[in-house]
Amino acid sequence: MIRNVTAVIVVIIATATFNLSTYAAELSPPLSQPLPELTAVTVQAAAAPAATPATTLAQPTATTKAKDSAGDMDKINLNYLKGYLVDTGKLVASPIHWEAGDWLKLGLVLGVTSSLFLVDQKIKDFSQEHKNSVLSGFASVGNALGDPLYTLPPVGAFYLYGQLADDPKARRTSLLAVESLAITSVMTSGLKVLAKRHRPSTGDSPTTWDGPNFSLKNLSFCSGHTSSAFSIATVFAEEYKDNAYIPPLAYGLATLTGLSRIYSNAHWASDAFFGAALGYFVSKGLLSLHKEEKGKKANKFMLLPEISKDMTGLSVKYDF
Repeated sequence: MIRNVTAVIVVIIATATFNLSTYAAELSPPLSQPLPELTAVTVQAAAAPAATPATTLAQPTATTKAKDSAGDMDKINLNYLKGYLVDTGKLVASPIHWEAGDWLKLGLVLGVTSSLFLVDQKIKDFSQEHKNSVLSGFASVGNALGDPLYTLPPVGAFYLYGQLADDPKARRTSLLAVESLAITSVMTSGLKVLAKRHRPSTGDSPTTWDGPNFSLKNLSFCSGHTSSAFSIATVFAEEYKDNAYIPPLAYGLATLTGLSRIYSNAHWASDAFFGAALGYFVSKGLLSLHKEEKGKKANKFMLLPEISKDMTGLSVKYDF
């Protein structure tokens, strides 16, 4: 009875971290609101009457044209490192702003997880009875995709590409992915210690929970590989959602990780689902915190040629 109660408490506390994306931005200090543009500082040249109506050609100069809208989140500096603690605090505190729709999402996560609890044993038996060499090969790939030892080097290489190609978006995506992975890993580790659920490989029942305690055994709930895979996949899928191929590829590979953990008898199905939800919602919340940084430096200063029948000049536009 105590173990069942522990399981329910773990699920409720853990799902309280999920609905972060909607209200995470509310906790961050609002950025300065832009004042009306100053657009008419005109340097008048010699009069050159023309038959055409007044025309302003908006042509940003090469030196002032923004290369990208990545904001400040594309550099490794002290502010980025401090952001780990600041962002974690905002994400953890975000449930205090929940509304009806957010509680509905919590209910859905809790409902699916609870439903999987009821069929965990059957799913385990099915997966272990239908093993073959092809599926085992896919499972090896999926397991590797959830291991930071294999996923961090490609993310780091993508950041290096961003440096060499002067691509702020690539750098921003890489740094957000690493931060999301770090925050998700901390939350996952906390849940594991709190739950102490026995892994399916032990042969124990899926209802066997020993938490909370600080031993390094029985860390089934929730799946760290799956939460890690989804934390990275969600960042790439959201940052490159304008590319029709990247979101399905990213989420597809992350889903492969979750299925591989079940196939490898390392986790119950409910562990994998909960890990996927945790990684997804942490990333969505983190992206919500930083979305307003995108574009805040873009196109602030522009030189605009201005031609009319009365004058020819040059306008200077600066957005505060």
